[in-house]
Amino acid sequence: MIKEELDINKITWLVVGIALASFPHWSRLPVWIPVLHLGLLATRIILPLRFSLLWISQKSSINIIRLFIMVAGVFGIYGSYGTLAGRDVGIALLVMLAAFKIFESKSKRDFYICTYLGYFLIITNFFYSQTIPTATYMIFIMIIMTAGLINFNDTEQQLSLLQRLKLSSTLLIQSIPVLLILFILFPRVNGPLWGIPKDAFTGVTGIDDQMSPGTISKLVQSKEVAFRVSFTDQIPDQSTLYWRGPVLWQTDGRKWTTGKSNSNRRHEKTRFTGNPINYDVTIEPTNKKWLFGLEMVSTLPDKTYLTDDLQLKSREPIRARKAYTLTSHSSYSHWTEDDNDLQRGLILPELNHPKTRELASKLRRDFVEHELIPNAAIEWLKQKNFIYTLSPPLMTGDMVDEFLFDKRQGFCEHYASAFTILMRAAGIPARVVTGYLGGELNPVGNYLIVRQHHAHAWTEIWLEGKGWIRIDPTSIVSPARLNEGIESSIPEAIIDVPLGLKNNATAVRFWQQIRNTFDMINYQWAQWVLGYSPERQKLFLQKLGFDDIDWKELTLLLLFFIGIIISVIALYIFTKKPVSRDPAKKYYDLFCKKMAKAGLPRKSYEGPVDYAQRLVWEKKEFGNEVKNITELYVYIRYRSNYDKLLQFKKAIRSFKPNKTNLVKI
Repeated sequence: MIKEELDINKITWLVVGIALASFPHWSRLPVWIPVLHLGLLATRIILPLRFSLLWISQKSSINIIRLFIMVAGVFGIYGSYGTLAGRDVGIALLVMLAAFKIFESKSKRDFYICTYLGYFLIITNFFYSQTIPTATYMIFIMIIMTAGLINFNDTEQQLSLLQRLKLSSTLLIQSIPVLLILFILFPRVNGPLWGIPKDAFTGVTGIDDQMSPGTISKLVQSKEVAFRVSFTDQIPDQSTLYWRGPVLWQTDGRKWTTGKSNSNRRHEKTRFTGNPINYDVTIEPTNKKWLFGLEMVSTLPDKTYLTDDLQLKSREPIRARKAYTLTSHSSYSHWTEDDNDLQRGLILPELNHPKTRELASKLRRDFVEHELIPNAAIEWLKQKNFIYTLSPPLMTGDMVDEFLFDKRQGFCEHYASAFTILMRAAGIPARVVTGYLGGELNPVGNYLIVRQHHAHAWTEIWLEGKGWIRIDPTSIVSPARLNEGIESSIPEAIIDVPLGLKNNATAVRFWQQIRNTFDMINYQWAQWVLGYSPERQKLFLQKLGFDDIDWKELTLLLLFFIGIIISVIALYIFTKKPVSRDPAKKYYDLFCKKMAKAGLPRKSYEGPVDYAQRLVWEKKEFGNEVKNITELYVYIRYRSNYDKLLQFKKAIRSFKPNKTNLVKI
């Protein structure tokens, strides 16, 4: 019978580590994968215990069944995802195959391979979340996995559970200096070190380049952060915080899209007046190219550009948190010399919106001067008792006509869309602008949090001699949306106020303080850890006195500091006096201390057997106990057999020599 090298104790550590590392993925996977994963892990522990002979023999029939289940699992993943490529599929395969590898593990090599798979599973969790709680949880899993390695190599089982965890944590703490040096000094590159699959951003929410009824109102029900903003000077008023995003030109009567855009913007089209506003933006990943800035951006960061319709865009999709610095002016004028732009702003879907066209015709007849028509349309909106609501009634017919003349209830996308259509029907070029309005002040860090529920849409119209002008029809119906923010118009549950606290002002303030503090920590984490870009690295090193340092000098500096750390560690290791960790030796030393206190110390030249013989000769009444303790010590210490360690420990603890009764003959 072949003795199995991997006993249950060693495998249990591995099973726990793999299960905990894959646990965050379970909610993202088809339900059968976590079930199969746990089933394989549980079987690996139960089968050797309950059916040891069957497990050791590993008959060919069992191996065939195992192979069949594995192949079926791969086909099952293909059936669930429709492909075997991509982030989600790769992680599903990894979770399943890691469990299969543990299930078949019998040798040391298998154990190490499974451990490396566990470490890799830890890394894959950062493909979905890079927050502080995720990092903390992964550190905990790393301690478990490393403790499993320690347990595997502790062949004599000298360390207790707490000692293994303590040693694992110590190793992790000892690596922190090298980790910090590598993080700070390792040359940064723009963009990721490897490609990210297309499905890596399927769960990302945010403003899109198209708008239809309900698009933005769905976003308003989300608490997720879109971006955070730190201002160099005072934070502007809420009513001026229009964060410009995609500009929508084309419509079929219900859905709006951007259409074709010309990115060759001529700077002379925009004139800025007033004081500049300087600020830093940290945007969450969107997998889109557009960035958000206050109307109107006057200074661009690197690798960005403005389109003809003043959309701020990045050269590459935003696939990770990105920090950038902007300058804007709240007072500006923007015009176009291209008749094609003006024609685009007049296009209407044929045979749609007859009532709206009729209203537009009346406005044109009543007001010959075009610049008077927008104000007349605004007055008409004020008189018709429109209602601003997050849950408008269903519109099954012509959306614009039904909204303006029947329902008269809607959200910002309804008002922006309908007003733009009305202006175009009246002969005034118009377009829809989407983005965000306002922001939530975090007084702890003195910055703004712009969440998805700040999503907004408004209208821009073209007037001769004035250029493009912003008109926000939503502010006409709901001034509170402009001056007080979206929080005044949506349920408290959406803005994350626990129902049990909403009637207690003190509790609400305390809860808000906790949220603000936690968000501030997350913001700094995003700024200096996740957003530690080449620009931030250069800025940080400049503060340390390293100006204009290139990647070659940075590499030499990195090697220099790592060399110092390694030298200090080596010096500590080689100069430290070795301490015996043998538990048998530790308890025998305790026995010697007891005898020394009783007046019979061990002499430097005496071995355990000689010392025992002298003790028995000098005090015969303790002879049996001394002989028993010495025999156990020799058996454990010199035969490396620890099965009697507990008996040895109890014998020493119960041995209590009395100094007054120990008299030399």
